Amino acid sequence: MRKNKINAGFTMIEIAISSAILSVIFGGMTLFGIQLVKNNNRSQAIKNTVENVGYAIEFINKAARTSNTIKGENDKLFVIDNYAGASYCFYFEGNKLKRKVGGSGASNCASISTTPSVIAGSDKVKVNGTFSIKETDRNSNQRGFIRTSVIISHESESIDDFDEDRMIIQSSVSLRDYGFNSNI
Repeated sequence: MRKNKINAGFTMIEIAISSAILSVIFGGMTLFGIQLVKNNNRSQAIKNTVENVGYAIEFINKAARTSNTIKGENDKLFVIDNYAGASYCFYFEGNKLKRKVGGSGASNCASISTTPSVIAGSDKVKVNGTFSIKETDRNSNQRGFIRTSVIISHESESIDDFDEDRMIIQSSVSLRDYGFNSNI
């Protein structure tokens, strides 16, 4: 006589336990992947902002070096760039660094009527700062001087985010007006 061989298989309890273990493993991997993507997006946003601020500071420095007029008014910087034949107004507003461009006939930031463009900053990455300005004074033979300080910070999405994404970028430049008669 032949014995009927019983095919061994998985019971319902074994399948349920293995499914639960796999769900926990895949859930953890998914959460890790989501956090990895968030961190990558934050790092990329900060990197882009740092590059934009670096560009803006270099642009400000070049415009100041080739100008004959530097003025400051309420944390705004006004520069008439002799080389480019244009005037620029740089200022911080709404956690962004903005720039307005006008003609060489402008006399201050208010006289430039163009729409401002955002140079650096976004809803997630805040950009604030100051311009320490020593204005050009041709009557006393003093050249202009600018110290730019830009603070970049990241707006965290989570209360549990303990990383402090904040940095300060500073630069200083003085006017290099070759037609300037200095007695120094």
